[in-house]
Parts: sequence; structure tokens; C-alpha cells
Amino acid sequence: MESFEQRLENLRDKKGYSKKEMSHKLGFTDNVYGSYERGERRPSFEALIKLADIFDVSLDFLIRGTEYKEDSNLTQYEKAVKDITNDLANKGIKSAYFLQSQKWAILSEEDVKELNDHFEWIVEKARMRKYDSGE
Repeated sequence: MESFEQRLENLRDKKGYSKKEMSHKLGFTDNVYGSYERGERRPSFEALIKLADIFDVSLDFLIRGTEYKEDSNLTQYEKAVKDITNDLANKGIKSAYFLQSQKWAILSEEDVKELNDHFEWIVEKARMRKYDSGE
């Protein structure tokens, strides 16, 4: 994986700037930027923002080398719900009413068990249909 210093050098090369030009763009003396690329100094938060703007990259890319992924902060449960919602949308179901919490609030424990049993029965039917078709 590319280090922060290497990333700075590559981004600067792509833009065609010298180290001295970069120092001036950041408002520093001639050699400050070069010390970032050599790993001798770390840029301040403000300098990082300026660097991201100059190189037209996100702070995530500048610092970590990868773009932010929205799903990276989701819990395993949240990812599962998102996957289910996407699967339903791919099957043409736009409003998954059974994922609406207010509807679950009125169901008894027995109602929920019945729904679960019905779902398991439907899944088993689908599994058998797939098995019978040779898939």
C-alpha cells in the first residue's frame, strides 16, 4: 500500500508542481512541503485541507489512500437490513411494509411466530423448486 509520503509525491507529480511551488501554495517557506514528502514533518489539519483542495482529492484519500465507504460504519445487522432492502428492490418491491416498525408493534408474539413459520415454509418451497429444476 502506498504511504502518505508516496501519495503526496504522486499527487504532486500528477499536477506538475515542484516541491517549492507546493510550499508556496500552502503559504510556507521553500522547504516545508518537501519535509512532508520525506516524512520529516506532518502537515497540520489546515494544511491537509489545503492539500486536498490543491490535489482535488478527498481528505480520506489524501490521508488513508482510500475513499470513504458509507457502509463501513454500519453494524452487521444494519448491513443485513440494507442487503435485504436491496434484494427486495431488485425484485420489484419498492415499499417493504414488513420492515416498517410501527406495523410490528401491534403484533403479538404468536403473530410473529406465525410470520416466521410462514417465511420458513416459503423459503423451503423455493429451495425445493430450485432443487427440482436442477439449479
